[in-house]
Amino acid sequence: MSRIVVNFMHGRGFIFNAEDYLKLRFEYRIVGNLIGVPVSHPRNVNQQGMPVALSAYEVKLLLDKEIITLVDKTGPLQRVPSDEQSQQYGAMVEQQKQEMHMPVVEKRLEAFRKHMPRIIEGKRRKLLKSGVKEEDIHLDPDQLLDQEKERIMQEKFDQMVQIPLKYPLTLEFSECSIALSAQEDVKYRVFKSLWQQGGFITTGDAFGCDFLLYPGDPMCFHASHTVHVLAEGVSRKLDAKYLIRICRLSVVVNKLCVIAYVDESSDEVHFETLEWEGNVTNKGDTF
Repeated sequence: MSRIVVNFMHGRGFIFNAEDYLKLRFEYRIVGNLIGVPVSHPRNVNQQGMPVALSAYEVKLLLDKEIITLVDKTGPLQRVPSDEQSQQYGAMVEQQKQEMHMPVVEKRLEAFRKHMPRIIEGKRRKLLKSGVKEEDIHLDPDQLLDQEKERIMQEKFDQMVQIPLKYPLTLEFSECSIALSAQEDVKYRVFKSLWQQGGFITTGDAFGCDFLLYPGDPMCFHASHTVHVLAEGVSRKLDAKYLIRICRLSVVVNKLCVIAYVDESSDEVHFETLEWEGNVTNKGDTF
């Protein structure tokens, strides 16, 4: 199985190929974060498009599972293009212009063919008015069409040149790895444990937690759990205000509150589900 290439920039992984992203999302439950603008709706601020940014935890998981290859193209992309690369890109742009130009030419010629009888009659009248005899007038439709095509080909049209989302030329790059801090490593272990249990996981910044857990694809489901990671484990006494805050927050957003930590004695990830007193229901979604 060929690995998916993920570009590593600014501490995150980026995917520029839509098919690669769909494969990660539907086969491996990796959601990422769409940060681009959709091509079909460039002014729509409520809808995002390619590329996709992957969190450090998603990148680390995919590397461990040997699903992706992480590459660093920052250096090569920052270099000044060579003359050969500039010529290749210029040729690509010119090809795009030709591809956009030809449909316009064909449309104009189609309209010319449609009105050919009237055009010939108009030219005949002009020649007669200028003193040319009727028997000397010879108007060939094919010749007129060739002349019109030559004239249209010389005209300039307004054109929109596509800006490539993916670097269009051959580029040398090197594979790289990702390093996590001790605190990030604990969060990664929690993320990996959640992923192995099924469901979809995203970052929980918008809800004041570390992760959000979904029973299915976030396009179809709301998050069911907010997950808070205790990076220092449970050896230190938990702050009552902290517990009250995260529990009340989960009540407000109608989700279950989960505390995750790595047990020091067994070195395993543990989960504790918390609910506000009086709000306990038999939902069956516990860890």
